Amino acid sequence: MAYQNAAGRVASELRSGILHGEIAPGSRLSQLRLAERFGVSRIPVRDALQLLAGEGLVHPTSNATAVVTGMSVPELQELYELREAVEPVATQIAVPNVGRADILTMRKQLVIMEENVDARAWLAANADFHAAVYMRANRPRMIELVEQLRRLTDRYLYVHLEVIGHTEHLHAEHVAIMAAVEGGDAALAARLTREHLATSHDYILTYLLENPTATGGDDFVTLHDAVPLSASEASAPHAQLKGTNQ
Repeated sequence: MAYQNAAGRVASELRSGILHGEIAPGSRLSQLRLAERFGVSRIPVRDALQLLAGEGLVHPTSNATAVVTGMSVPELQELYELREAVEPVATQIAVPNVGRADILTMRKQLVIMEENVDARAWLAANADFHAAVYMRANRPRMIELVEQLRRLTDRYLYVHLEVIGHTEHLHAEHVAIMAAVEGGDAALAARLTREHLATSHDYILTYLLENPTATGGDDFVTLHDAVPLSASEASAPHAQLKGTNQ
């Protein structure tokens, strides 16, 4: 049990770092350095990296390392196409079941997003804001899919928050969605949810198309598989995890 908890803890922290942009695409993850960082043996680290590889977040390499996979335009489009198909349905089913407590939760998260400049806190509040609605759909498998897609999209949305900017539309769209939910208009809430997702999709897609090196794609990963990190690369921000070499 302790071993499983160690592997799960390592995987959870690495996953969070990757999805929130703290561990950049192309970063090399060394089993030895991670074991030292987390105070565990290399076995749970190895299994944690295998778990993340199964989720498509890292690419295993030789020499007991893995590389964080690059973001890509095709992945972005697929994730948002799926979200735009599923989340409006969840919203329409859920709205008639949303109660006063759920509305208060949405208002609380809206304030956090409006006032908090920290991307991680914003992303957490954003997830809770939408979950307050989706959970009322009483569709466990649908909600599980929604949560999985949202987590995978977070590192793209992080780019929107921290790199692209122009996030004013997010608050306005959240306010409109909350008003539709509070008013019990399921069809309007579903439409606004789809438009909300599509707007962010367009912003991020435009940025990635105009800045192809920002994705840290397959060529970047291949280069790092073949060439050991130099001293300068090892000290670069993308090679760090919470101030410690990976």
